[in-house]
Amino acid sequence: MDLNNMMGKVRDFSGTASEGIGKMLDEFNAALPTMRALGFTVEDIHVGMGLLPEVKAKLMASADQVDVKALDEIIKKKSEQKTLVTVLKALQAAYNVRDQLGDLGLKIVEIDATLGIPPKISIGFIKNAVVPAQA
Repeated sequence: MDLNNMMGKVRDFSGTASEGIGKMLDEFNAALPTMRALGFTVEDIHVGMGLLPEVKAKLMASADQVDVKALDEIIKKKSEQKTLVTVLKALQAAYNVRDQLGDLGLKIVEIDATLGIPPKISIGFIKNAVVPAQA
């Protein structure tokens, strides 16, 4: 395979990846009202460009303010919103682990979402951070 042919394939793949990221961004935007209703604020957004572009977002909320019991109902109601459902299921799993560990003084819940190929959701709990007021 010559270099021009290989570069053409890379450009085609990058274009497909960019389209996928665009779709994930649309899903992320559709999820934001629900996340805000749960008490989350968007703390930062990072855009990475390379062979595979990605968008990273960090959302934070007071861990005690998130109604974990309501997540199952939201997941049922919004089942067509795959990004939102993924985040909510990750939240449920993270709260289950936190509950098993007992009270460690972790006051803030943080969601790190990477919209890329592959997408990734990471949930963390933080002891000493301040959650800004929702705008």
